[in-house]
Amino acid sequence: MSQPIVSQRTRAQRDPRVARVSLLIPTHALPPLSYLIPEPLNSSVHVGTAVVAPLSGHLRLGVVVATGGGDSNARENLREVISALSLPPAIVELCDCISRAAAVPLPAVLRAALPPGLNMGRYRVLDPAPGWPWGRGELVGRAALKRDLGVARLKAAEAAGKIMLLPEAPKPAEVEWAVIRQAASPDLSRAPRQRKLFEVLSEYGGAYPASALLSEAGVARSALRELIRRGAVRLVRRPEPVPVFAAWGDGEDGDLRPFLCCAEPAARSGGAFLWRTPTVEQPKAVAALTRATIEGGEQALVLVPEIDAAERLARRLRHALAAGLSVATYHSGLGRRRTTVYEATRAGRVDVLVGTRTAALVPLARPGTICVVDEPNEAHRAKPGYEGLPIHVREVALERGRVEGTTVFFLSPYPSLGLFAPEIRERAGIQALPTRPPARWPSVRLVDMRGSGVALSSTVLDACARAIADGGRVGVAVPRLGYATAVTCNGCGTVGICPDCGLPLGLHERARLLICNGCGYREKVNGRCRLCGSDRTSPVGLAVERVREEISSRLKAQVGLITANQRDLVDAPVVAGTTRCILDEQWDVVILPDPDTHLLGTGIRAVERAFRLVYRAAEAAQTLLLVQTRQPEHYALREAVRGDYPSFAAAELPRLRALGYPPFAHLASVTLEGSREVVRRAVESRLRLGLEPEVKMSGPVPLAHAGETPRWRVLLRSTDRSVVARAATLVAHLSAEIAGLRVRVEVDPEEV
Repeated sequence: MSQPIVSQRTRAQRDPRVARVSLLIPTHALPPLSYLIPEPLNSSVHVGTAVVAPLSGHLRLGVVVATGGGDSNARENLREVISALSLPPAIVELCDCISRAAAVPLPAVLRAALPPGLNMGRYRVLDPAPGWPWGRGELVGRAALKRDLGVARLKAAEAAGKIMLLPEAPKPAEVEWAVIRQAASPDLSRAPRQRKLFEVLSEYGGAYPASALLSEAGVARSALRELIRRGAVRLVRRPEPVPVFAAWGDGEDGDLRPFLCCAEPAARSGGAFLWRTPTVEQPKAVAALTRATIEGGEQALVLVPEIDAAERLARRLRHALAAGLSVATYHSGLGRRRTTVYEATRAGRVDVLVGTRTAALVPLARPGTICVVDEPNEAHRAKPGYEGLPIHVREVALERGRVEGTTVFFLSPYPSLGLFAPEIRERAGIQALPTRPPARWPSVRLVDMRGSGVALSSTVLDACARAIADGGRVGVAVPRLGYATAVTCNGCGTVGICPDCGLPLGLHERARLLICNGCGYREKVNGRCRLCGSDRTSPVGLAVERVREEISSRLKAQVGLITANQRDLVDAPVVAGTTRCILDEQWDVVILPDPDTHLLGTGIRAVERAFRLVYRAAEAAQTLLLVQTRQPEHYALREAVRGDYPSFAAAELPRLRALGYPPFAHLASVTLEGSREVVRRAVESRLRLGLEPEVKMSGPVPLAHAGETPRWRVLLRSTDRSVVARAATLVAHLSAEIAGLRVRVEVDPEEV
């Protein structure tokens, strides 16, 4: 007997489509939930669709991560589709990969891919109950609903469908615009400031935000008031303009042909590329890459570590790219305007987006290339308490290139060893473009400080004195440290090393302990050198202020200061400052009085960081680089002063491989905050028993604290990143399961 034919409509009614939705509540404890897709929304719901769904009686915003047939767990319907907030399916796949690799809740990653500053408390009234002060279709804030209805009635209204959650991105702020009145032609021959203001306003088409106009014209507001009084200009309130700017195409950056010969074939071939270019040439390299991308009809995403770097690079690209192409920046400094840049980029109205780590997940209408500038910089990864995800953008870029089929470029004269190691590059499919050597290299002198108890050598002071006499400029780059990172012998230069894992021992002055951050080994500070028996041991680490005072008092001269928060006497012949601030500029002479702070630091990547510091200092020095050290034979210093990165990598990678450290292993840094007993119970009773056999775990290492709840760190290690990520996710659940315990997890941190 033949089977009856079942119509598509009957089958759909019997087996409705189901959506798996990740509600934007940042917790590991809430996995994606199943919801029925009602018939009116059936054609609108796909992977990436932003939807409103009920949870425990309240309406929540979520993103669809999967769709399919019937699911017995699905009981409730989706309520609404928010098309303006939907994500491309490729971005959803990327977010899922990041969530699993970094042990970050999927909702937190999806939220980072949505427009910033979402208003999650806006509702539309669908069916007002008698006595409500709002009419049908009126928009009301959650605070007003809660105040007038109370918590219980608000929840009932959500459950009954009387109101609907309608999240929205923030609208541009309204600002004051200056607008030229029609047919205005005032006689300004005797008013030069007003004439300048009127001319600038005319160049912008007769309308421009007043504050920006005054700044660009360089005149006071009184000149604008006079133009208004004359009837030539009027003030109106308009939305703030979208900060997307057209390129000038004036070629101010010079000839790009030496860069285009590498950039054009690579940009069109796909894959991932490592391009070792001098720091000063990176803007030209980026200009060549973005030009090749745009010529193919695609968009370019350029990721830089700092806000200032984003703005500087965007200005240079406006000079280098063809007139009419659009360039925008994306970073936290834009405030509400960041959302307008997000929307313009997603709509395809931005050809080149230059942003910090928060731009790594911005959807592109025509994804073409991703370029990571200054790739090894730690600022490419969010630190705890800062905006962004705890994963380096190099990882995001590689995964995004795979998911979207985009070409990825990493630019740096000294890339991270994790990208340069041949076996790592082969596994990740990263190719190397021809290296561009530095155009010049300074004379370099290593000053041996062994046996010296002084902070600054006579060689350094003489160089500063010559600069003061001859009119040269000296930059003294000093790490700003609150406490020493290691202990060294002033006699033989030996540093305290962990006997178990080979890392320098960190000094915890309050406890008078030397502790290894890698395995937890500890010993008391006894003031004697293990090798030569000398009692002349001292902490490593100079502060900026001490160096400045030392030079000033010894030479009887004023010394400038440059830090992130302070600039004083910056035109002085000798200027001391933090390494990042000093090395962002060019100097006749650069002095590194204390690279040993990095070289002998307790971090796993301390040696690599020391190499980058000395190499970058050489790039910033026009004629001479002076390096004070108690480790003059160390290969990192020797190769850095020669500018030989491959030789440094050839020496450092075998050491890391032998120790089982990244990039040949993967780590998860677990910070546990709670009483000693709670932490002990969590580690021994829950964590240790739940780990897979491939994971090695260190003992809890106490972290320095000042009055707050005690904190400990545990390191998890394995050669398989997925195993480490699963272990880290297991740990992340402990906060919800054990009272009095807070847990923070970082997978493959930049430093431990």
